[in-house]
Amino acid sequence: MKIHDVTLTLRPGMTTWGGEPGPEITPLRRVARGDTANVSTITFGDHTGTHVDPPIHFIEGGATVDQLPLDALLGPCVVVEHEGAENVSADWLEQARVPAGTKRVLIKTRNSQLWNDPMQTFTRDIVAVNASAARWCVERGVRLVGVDYLTIEPQGPEKAGYPTHHTLLGAGVVIIEGLDLRGIAAGSYELICAPLKIAGGDGAPARVFLLER
Repeated sequence: MKIHDVTLTLRPGMTTWGGEPGPEITPLRRVARGDTANVSTITFGDHTGTHVDPPIHFIEGGATVDQLPLDALLGPCVVVEHEGAENVSADWLEQARVPAGTKRVLIKTRNSQLWNDPMQTFTRDIVAVNASAARWCVERGVRLVGVDYLTIEPQGPEKAGYPTHHTLLGAGVVIIEGLDLRGIAAGSYELICAPLKIAGGDGAPARVFLLER
C-alpha cells in the first residue's frame, strides 16, 4: 500500500484566499533559552491551506465542522483529471465516466501546478466547479467533493450568488479545498480526511491522505 499526503504544509508566507492572514508561529518556550521543552503558539484562519467547508460556511443554521459525518470523510474515492482552462461542468463529469455509486470525488486540474512555486501569490485565474457540476454531484449521491485550489467556486460571472457552494453545502455535501494533487494520477483510492474538530467551526484545516492499494 502506498500512502499519498495531499495536504499543503501550513507555514508563514503561504498562499491564502484573498490575501487573508496566513499562519503565524510564535515561540512560547525554547530549550535554547533554558526552558524544559520547545512550545509554540500558532494562529491562522480556519480556511487556511487544505481545509474543509461544512454547510455553516454558507448555509445559516447548517452543520458545523465538528458535526460533519465521519463516514463522508473516510472511504473509497475517485480522482478525475480535468485538462484545459474551462470550469468543470456536468457534461465533463459525464464524459469522465465517474463510476456509478461513487461517494467521494476529487478533481485534479491545472491548478495543481500552482503549488510547484512555494512563493506563488493568490490568483483568481483558476479552474473551478460550476453549478451544473455541483448539481450533477448532488443528483448522484456524491457526499464529498475535493478540489486543488483554495476555492471550489468559479471566479467570473458564475460566482454571483455562490451557486456551487450553496448547491453542495445545501445538500450536505462536504467540500475539501486546497488539495495538493500534483503527484496523484486519476484512479481509485481510499480517502482519509481529518479536519480539526473545532466547536461551531465554519471551516477547519485538514490532514488528507490517499491510500493506493
